[in-house]
Amino acid sequence: MKRFLFSALAFLLFGAFLAEMIRSYPGYMLLAVGGKRIEMNLWVAIGALAAGLLLLFFAIWLLRSLLRGIGGGVSRIRFGRQRVARRRLTSGLVEFMEGNWSRARRQLLKSAPRSEAPLINYLAAARSAFELGYRDEANELLAKAEASGEDTRLAVALSQARMQLLDKHYEQCIASLERAKQVEPRHPALLQLLKQAYYRLGDWNGLRELLPQLEKHSNMREEELQQLELEVYQHQLGDAASRRDAEKLREVWNSLNGRWQRNLELRCLYARQLHEIGDDAEAEKQLRWVLNREWRPQMARLYGCLTGADAAAQLTVAEGWQKEYGENADLLTCLGRLCLQNQLWGKARQYFEKSLLLRSDPATSAELARLLYALGEKEQASELYKEGLIQAVADLPQLPLPGREKPLLDTGT
Repeated sequence: MKRFLFSALAFLLFGAFLAEMIRSYPGYMLLAVGGKRIEMNLWVAIGALAAGLLLLFFAIWLLRSLLRGIGGGVSRIRFGRQRVARRRLTSGLVEFMEGNWSRARRQLLKSAPRSEAPLINYLAAARSAFELGYRDEANELLAKAEASGEDTRLAVALSQARMQLLDKHYEQCIASLERAKQVEPRHPALLQLLKQAYYRLGDWNGLRELLPQLEKHSNMREEELQQLELEVYQHQLGDAASRRDAEKLREVWNSLNGRWQRNLELRCLYARQLHEIGDDAEAEKQLRWVLNREWRPQMARLYGCLTGADAAAQLTVAEGWQKEYGENADLLTCLGRLCLQNQLWGKARQYFEKSLLLRSDPATSAELARLLYALGEKEQASELYKEGLIQAVADLPQLPLPGREKPLLDTGT
């Protein structure tokens, strides 16, 4: 209130002062323009000039406001559409992540023409169309994605490869990735997709060639990479053995570095496959190396089945394991078989009998039975054959038989 009163007082004083100035100093102004003379009171001229300036400033302000309004309207129209496109893109991507393929495809395609990143729209829409079963449309959208800007080739190739992988078109997937590899040979996602395609196709040679790149650039965990490498070598050895290609089998084994040749799992597999293709002499060397370092019952049983280069030396090696690892059923069966190879019939019988005392086993029963039969003890051999057969077929149902009140296999419970 005080400010208003003060302003009103100041305005009145200024008006009184101005009126006194006009009365005391009337003056006039003469303006000559092109031979014409214009005379007027000085204060009228000052007032007209002030009014003209005010009108000029008002016109400029009005023009600027009009231009600003037009520009704002254009911006609202332009950027409003972009905001709508962004909202649709966000909505489409949310639907995409949730697996609502139909809605995702619709939102992404609507926003694509005005999107700031149409590549994302087309790639996500292509995957959505693929999930809906629209394969041709998915390919068309991938083509639009590739044409939407520069440096899109890798992203499009990876998207296409993922779809081909899901469709189990592994050869096409590998071809797409090999083309993309020319753009970015060390890309982790590309290497991972190649690994999956080779693995599902069963191309172990291709996967083995990829292993060094996976080790350097794929960001795989060490345990996962080692397991993959082990599987590759196991399958390569298995493929060679299944073709009974002894030369190829040795070639694959010799191509392994020392770390993998010292792997007990691989060496056991190699020994079994050597036995399968008939190279018992080399298989004996490999199993001897394994069992000298770690006791493996199944490998001990296999060792007893091998016909090594020197049967007597083979028996001596196995008897050394008896001192180191103690008596167990598998080793005793192995020793019994090696004694048979050395024609030590009595010693073989003792080993088989000791093994059966420790554990009932159909194979050991059969070995002892055929030895006894060959020695002329046919009745005892028949009993062992019967016991071995019942042990081998332990899941026979309990059924009544002629001349018996209870089933033959009744345990009395």
